[in-house]
Amino acid sequence: MRLEYTCSGCKKQNNYTPVAPTRGDLQMKVGDEVHVNCTHCDKMENKHINRIDAVVDNKIILIALVISAVVTVVLYTVMGLIGTFTILIPVLIWGQESKSINHFNSYKIRRR
Repeated sequence: MRLEYTCSGCKKQNNYTPVAPTRGDLQMKVGDEVHVNCTHCDKMENKHINRIDAVVDNKIILIALVISAVVTVVLYTVMGLIGTFTILIPVLIWGQESKSINHFNSYKIRRR
């Protein structure tokens, strides 16, 4: 899971580095407003914590796919067809990522 926000100046996506499992945990770490700097247009602005969204981190899925391919090849030579079930590893990791993203994005902080 990766956190992103949209710059109000150039409308491009930027990464937000403090990662927390829920929006409530992120609020406890950084407060209601965060000070961000766009990496594209170098604009400094304050964003409410509800404007930060979680997205899928494709690097984790790619790493799981590579590990799964190697384990599948090794187990296929040893165990045969049963070893091909290890190709489900990226699917399980993607499912876990989707669940945590949905959990983060579904909860909003009340504005004061």
